[in-house]
Order: sequence, then structure tokens, then C-alpha cells
Amino acid sequence: MEGESRSVSFEGIIGHERPIGILQRAIRNGTLAHAYLFSGDGGIGKKLTAFALAAAVNCREEGTGDGCGKCPACRQISAGTHPDVHVVLPESENKQFLATLSTKEAEKASSEIKIDQIRDAQASISLMPSDGSVKFLIIDGADTLNAAAQNAFLKTLEEPPGQSVIIMLSSRPQSLLPTIRSRCQEIRFLPLPRRELAQALTERRNLSEDDAWFLAALAQGSMGRGLEMDVRQEREARTELAALRSALREMGAGEIVARAETLSRDRERFERLLDIGIEQLRDALVLHESGDEKLLVDGRGADFHREWAERTGRQRLVAELELFSASRGLLDRRVAGQLVAENLLLSLGRPY
Repeated sequence: MEGESRSVSFEGIIGHERPIGILQRAIRNGTLAHAYLFSGDGGIGKKLTAFALAAAVNCREEGTGDGCGKCPACRQISAGTHPDVHVVLPESENKQFLATLSTKEAEKASSEIKIDQIRDAQASISLMPSDGSVKFLIIDGADTLNAAAQNAFLKTLEEPPGQSVIIMLSSRPQSLLPTIRSRCQEIRFLPLPRRELAQALTERRNLSEDDAWFLAALAQGSMGRGLEMDVRQEREARTELAALRSALREMGAGEIVARAETLSRDRERFERLLDIGIEQLRDALVLHESGDEKLLVDGRGADFHREWAERTGRQRLVAELELFSASRGLLDRRVAGQLVAENLLLSLGRPY
């Protein structure tokens, strides 16, 4: 929780009643597992729940089943400074570590969790708790453990120290070794319902209902993504794609190839526009088939999607959705961006 200092508690978490209920019952009954695997999409609340569990167990206010947020232990856990809560994450995700590096060094930071990090964590968790509480080891991004690190970690999972709890956080649990998964109690975190997430975003970010509903759809049930997204930038990106599609009708082949070259230079932006294209085509098809504006990602674009669907027709919409999806898949497979962009824009520029 680098840089964060707000209180962490089960009470402060939106949704996830089932995972929290499982953990609170285990605390009350004294049956906490030695190792957990929290699985679910990124930004969905797994990490916050892991810290809330550490606070609940180590809180000095006994009998509440939750962190009080006021005692020294809770304050230290919220600030990320508690001596008995050790976090391991890839170098490229560790803001405190990256701040010590030069720009060139930071660019080379590993996106994996390496065996040396696991050995340091094993040494830390093998020590007795500093204040008589329970030690927590949180592996943030457990699916980034390389093969050597996973194999080295098996020993700790097989024989965990008595006064310790290990929590592995993963959005891709299938990438972990079966022997790793079998030694953990897996708790699945599901995306928040759109209405519940929109309400939370309205309250936490002071957004209009329309903007909150829009971001909730884009966030796909992830509170973390919903809190980070910029409404203005998201709407501008959709306007940019709509303008590009419209301009293609007036361009010749040479102009389209030149535009494709420009687009391919910024691969991240190109990927984002493809994702938006898939979203917009999906919305147009949903509106064409159901007429239900509540199902749209961007309800403000209902008139645009309705007119687009009527002008284009279902067959062309489906074909374009397949084209955008195939283009996104090619980029994921590291095919040359300019070739992908040329094929996409030339195909979109053909008359209906």
C-alpha cells in the first residue's frame, strides 16, 4: 500500500460480502488458513481485503473482528509500515523502489517476482512477530512469480511458520503451479455489479450519475480502475475514434496508409482505440437488437449508436466487430502495428 495512509478495514470495502464473511468467520473461530489465494480481476479489491485481514488480526481492540483504524497496529498497516506485514511485488510495480532508480534503470525493472525476493520474504516470515501478533506475507501479483521463485516458495507453503498467514493475490491463478494452488485456500473475488460500483463512484469522486454509470461500465466491476479513470479523457478518445471513422470515407488509399503509419507509432494508443472500437460496435449491436439503452456502456452515445446501426446494418456491424477483435489479437501477438493499422483502416474505409 505504498504511499497510502487511509484506514483499512472490512467495513470500508465496497461489496465482496462472501469473501469477507469467510475471513471474519475464520477469525472468530480461530481457523484462519496458513495460506490463501485471493483470485479475481486486477483492481477489484483483493489487496485491500488482504490488508484489512492483517488489520483485523493484529488490531489491539480485541473482539471486533475488524480493524479499528485507530490503534498503533492499524495505523501502521494503513501506512504500509507495520513490521509484521511484508509485501512482495514485481520491481516494475514497486513505486518506492522505482523512485530510487534513474529513468534508464527504471525502464529495465523486472515485471517478474524473482527468487531473491522470495528468499528475502521467507527469511522475514520465519522470524517471530515483533509484537506478539501474526506475521503476514502478501504476494501481490503472484502470477508474476517466475518458475524458480514458485518452486522455491513451495517449501514455505508446505511448512509455513506457526504464527504467520500467507496471502497470494492473482488475476491469473491458472498460471500458478498446481502444487502452489493446492496448498492455498482459494477465495474468488467477483466484479462489483455496475449499479453498486456507479453509486460508490458517485460518492467517492463526486461524479454525475451519467459519468459514474459510464465509468462503472468501463471499469468492469473493478473499483480500482473506476477510481483511476479520467472521464474527460475517456470521452475524448471515443470522439477521436468517431472522427477518424468519418474521415476515412473521404480519404484515398495513400492518405489512409499515411494515417495508419501515424496511428501505429503509438502502440498503446492504438490498442486503446481498438478496445474502444470493440466497445462501440458492441453497443451498436446491443441497441440494434434490444433497443435497451440501459445496456450500453455509454448511455450518452445512444443516439449516435442508433443512427450508426441503422445506417450500417447488422451484417456490417458484425463484420467490423470481428475486424476490430482480430486486429487487437494481432497486436497482442506482437504483429507489426503498421500492417495491422493499414488493414484495419483500409477495410473501414470501403463503402458500405
